[in-house]
Amino acid sequence: MTTHVVMQLLSEYGLNPDNVRIRILTSSTTPILGGTSACLKEKDKLSVSSLLYGMMLPSGNDAA
Repeated sequence: MTTHVVMQLLSEYGLNPDNVRIRILTSSTTPILGGTSACLKEKDKLSVSSLLYGMMLPSGNDAA
């Protein structure tokens, strides 16, 4: 569902997912959510494309 919402917003605003960067604001939420992790760190700055790809991997809970 997260991927769908992000793709809808990118389309609605005419944004290129390779050019939109997201800064990670908090440390990993893995202890709270459980599951696997892509090991994102606070202050990392990643493209939306990279985060979408990370959500599709088995280790993508924190990318979502």
